Amino acid sequence: MEHIDTPTAPSSPAPLRTRTSRSTRAEHRARAELLVAELHRMAAGTDNPAERASLRRSADSLIRLATAYRP
Repeated sequence: MEHIDTPTAPSSPAPLRTRTSRSTRAEHRARAELLVAELHRMAAGTDNPAERASLRRSADSLIRLATAYRP
């Protein structure tokens, strides 16, 4: 009878950075643009002026944050 080696699980999991693929700059930018568009859409759809202003500030903050991380 032939012996078949079965793979064994590693003793400790690989660090997260090696197990997942990294997002590209284009993907980050696309996500940020999508979030900003969604915040603007939500702001346009509310009748509450305070909520509208809050959503617009959130969109502006996201834009500033994304701009700060540009290479």
